Amino acid sequence: MPRLPWTKFQDFYLRLGFLKVLVAALSPQRRSAMNDAIVRRLAIPLFDSATQHRELWARVGDQMFWHRDDGRALVEKTQKRPTVAEALLVDGDCPSLLFAMTGPTAYKIIDWARNVEFLGRANQITERGLLLRHLLPEVAMDNFLRGNVDAWNPFTLSISERAFFLFHLIEIDEVMLELIGDLAPMTGDTLESHDAAKVTCSALIRVLTRAKSTVQPRDILAFRTACELTGTIAEELDMAGQVTDLVGGLRRRAPKVRPTAKRGLTGGGTPRALRRTTKNSDHQTIPRFEQLVDLGFLKKPDGPSAGREETLAGRRRWRYIPTAACRRWSTARAPMDREKPFRWHYFAATYLVTFTGQTSQAPVEATTVARYLWKAYERIKRPAGLNPLDSVALFGMLEALTDGIAIEMADFHRLMLKIKLLGALPEHAFFASGNELDQMFIQLKPGFIEQVEKNERTLSTTENAGA
Repeated sequence: MPRLPWTKFQDFYLRLGFLKVLVAALSPQRRSAMNDAIVRRLAIPLFDSATQHRELWARVGDQMFWHRDDGRALVEKTQKRPTVAEALLVDGDCPSLLFAMTGPTAYKIIDWARNVEFLGRANQITERGLLLRHLLPEVAMDNFLRGNVDAWNPFTLSISERAFFLFHLIEIDEVMLELIGDLAPMTGDTLESHDAAKVTCSALIRVLTRAKSTVQPRDILAFRTACELTGTIAEELDMAGQVTDLVGGLRRRAPKVRPTAKRGLTGGGTPRALRRTTKNSDHQTIPRFEQLVDLGFLKKPDGPSAGREETLAGRRRWRYIPTAACRRWSTARAPMDREKPFRWHYFAATYLVTFTGQTSQAPVEATTVARYLWKAYERIKRPAGLNPLDSVALFGMLEALTDGIAIEMADFHRLMLKIKLLGALPEHAFFASGNELDQMFIQLKPGFIEQVEKNERTLSTTENAGA
């Protein structure tokens, strides 16, 4: 069943590394937890003072804009002690240093995880959140949560983590996918926050316009909310003329205005011209652009001198430059069949072209698909019962991408559907639920790869079986 292709973002959805720490702090056995217990695991060590961790501070202290006061105490120019999170962003040479959470507001990470479907009811980790957890280095993240901040830097993303976040984000929010294509012609240009907001608004309008005819009854209220928000954003950006009649006429809210506090030097006269706020457009733009920075599609411009201090200062600004990855991504997608679900049929090949330059690849054999499927199954299988094929396939696709091989979700589904319909491996593959990729559950037994090898010809020459 189609889902609403849009998720409402909040202004604090900036660094994806916070979500990694969140899923690391949850029970892999899906036990429930109180909010306070999760917040405590997040706040310490993420929001500890960085000066309490000697090795970390020794590496980044001279880059945090601090100076010595009377030769004794360290005092920051802003009078705020830098946190471990801030220090780790600098230590990892991350492309953006911005985030909008502190120790007292660490609970916002829980809200974020719940909204992007990593956290479910009773604060249990979801299937997708558990998959992300499987991608993390278990020993290192456990040591990190125990206070060893040198054990793991959650703000640096591996190949598989970056691919995972991109796959998941374009699944829950097609605006992200639209933005990458829209940014391709702007490669190398510097975008201010207002320019970025206009690009985001245009992408949001297109996504909701396409979704109008496929909205399910369960999503009608959420869709109407999205349309109303889009109308408000368009008003803020003077783009109201581009908003189509999505749901029987948008209920436009009048934009808030406020006078500037500045007056003439004599204190007389009237306030300067009223100006519009851009709160709604900022909340839907900045998080998406900041996450695209983490994913490699955007970068921050350096300062005039391009020295270390200017570089770090540039990474704290709301300015963006589309990278060549946007253009490569858009070029790779151009010849693809837009009628087929992109994530299932073309994601792996597009990602490989974008970030490795690999332009072609021979079709993967059934045995290769089976090897990565088995590898994924062994890593993420449940202690008992059957496992959702889409999770196993996604993990297998990520493992293959790490090895420079493009195996699509559809390739895993095609193989398992053939096995099911032909009854080819009755002692090694078991099935439940439906035949679709997101509905099929599987259980595999040792010897699965060897049986696929024995049936290689049958499984490879009946590609359209069951289609």
